[in-house]
Amino acid sequence: MEEDKKNNIKGYMLAILGGVSWGISGVCSQYLFTQYDLSADWLTAIRMLLSGILLLVLAFRKEHTRIFKIWTKGKDTFWLIVFALAGLLLCQYTFLAAIKHSNSATATVLQSLNVVLMAIVMAVWNKKMMSRIQIAAIVLAFSGTYLIATKGSLTSMDLPDKP
Repeated sequence: MEEDKKNNIKGYMLAILGGVSWGISGVCSQYLFTQYDLSADWLTAIRMLLSGILLLVLAFRKEHTRIFKIWTKGKDTFWLIVFALAGLLLCQYTFLAAIKHSNSATATVLQSLNVVLMAIVMAVWNKKMMSRIQIAAIVLAFSGTYLIATKGSLTSMDLPDKP
């Protein structure tokens, strides 16, 4: 039981670290865009390349050649590539492009809707009706984002200017 408690605390700390790191990366990206006029596609490529190398090195230290086993099954390879392109690359690029064209706070609010969109996709994929609470959460998420982006106006957006 004590081990479960330690694992839970470790999980909470890693989740907090992940959120804090995401926030810091947004602010750092905004700084790079404003001070050095980098492009979102270049920064996305560099971030993903460097983080991929780092993760492979860390995984290799623990798992050795087992990290390459996924490439032996065609179906697993296919879904890995789909996730890499449609999941990771698209998520990273849209986040950085939103920062480039607005700011890190606005981009974070917009990016947080990915969870909502994923819930909708999974409901359709599994042909399963969402619960009332899920539907209410989705309506509230979109309503909140709409209010942030328009300040309640039906005719115009009111996003902060680029810094």
